[in-house]
Amino acid sequence: MIKQIESSLEPESFNSKSRSNQQSVFIGSAFVFLNLFIMSCVGVYWTNTAVHQYLSGRPL
Repeated sequence: MIKQIESSLEPESFNSKSRSNQQSVFIGSAFVFLNLFIMSCVGVYWTNTAVHQYLSGRPL
């Protein structure tokens, strides 16, 4: 009886671990992409005078 319960639970735990791993990879990738996007926006804001003037109203 116990062997049947253990064998029926093993595939679910493996599937949830795989799902958890996929979610971790997705969240990590989204975090890296968002970080690179924000750094690019800040770089353009600092280096491009037209963007800086458009957003702040003052020239560099």
